[in-house]
Amino acid sequence: MEDEIANNSEMETGVLSNDDAVDRIAAMLDMPEDSVEQTEEHVEEPTTEETEVETPDEAEQFFDIDGNQVSLSELRSGYLRQADYTKKTQEIAEQRKAYQEAQFDKHQLRTEALQGIEALKQQMAIEFRQMEVPDWDFLVENDPAEFQRQQYIWQKREASVRQMYEAEMALRTQAEAYEKEQHQLALQESQKQFLQKYPEMKDTNTSAQVLGEITQLLVDNAFSKEEIQGVADWRIVGLLYELNKSIKAQKAIPEVVQKMEQKPVISQKQTSAKASDAYTRDFNKFNKTRSGNDAISLIAKLL
Repeated sequence: MEDEIANNSEMETGVLSNDDAVDRIAAMLDMPEDSVEQTEEHVEEPTTEETEVETPDEAEQFFDIDGNQVSLSELRSGYLRQADYTKKTQEIAEQRKAYQEAQFDKHQLRTEALQGIEALKQQMAIEFRQMEVPDWDFLVENDPAEFQRQQYIWQKREASVRQMYEAEMALRTQAEAYEKEQHQLALQESQKQFLQKYPEMKDTNTSAQVLGEITQLLVDNAFSKEEIQGVADWRIVGLLYELNKSIKAQKAIPEVVQKMEQKPVISQKQTSAKASDAYTRDFNKFNKTRSGNDAISLIAKLL
């Protein structure tokens, strides 16, 4: 506790000795490896295992399912396999959830470590600006012992700066890998939601064409490559999909109108007065006789 109070007082006064700076960096780099490094956990894939079901000696029962005769033992085996598959799938989902939570905690630790390194860099920069560079030529000629002592001090400072830089680069690399992984997971979830709403996009040729049209639409509207690659929300992709369909429909309207204007007009056949009188005569005749021949004659007038 006294050491922590002493360290805090040093931070408040803005003075940090070289030895303390080196020790602090060393302590920071001695963090447990699993607190700053991403670990890959292997998740078991669900497998279906054949489960033997003992059946009694009595006659096997069969059931008609969609025209097929299925035995009771087969139904039991299928049920047990499905139950086992469901159980393993749930276990995998729980393992993946635990893995993501652990990765998030590690990412938080990395973020805090980077913030600590940044604060230490600023403090060391202030201290270095206040330091006077020794007159190496004078010391090597007049005080070799002091020359060696000062050289050791400067080498130790340079080593601490180099060590801090390497730690910062390693942490940033791991943070970027984590962010890339999370982006890929977001894309996968977004794709799943998008395909549920637009099942026609499951076709490879259709999806390739539509995504190409959407990309071109964004490019035509001055979106940068980074902005296009950053689109991960399936709702935004859905809006772009609907917008692209609307634009294509609007572009097709003039062509459709032109084809309709070029199509010849279909005139409706006009019934002459003579034909109308003949139809009326045959209709009245059919009402009186109700014969098959009169019905055929009446229908012929309608054709």
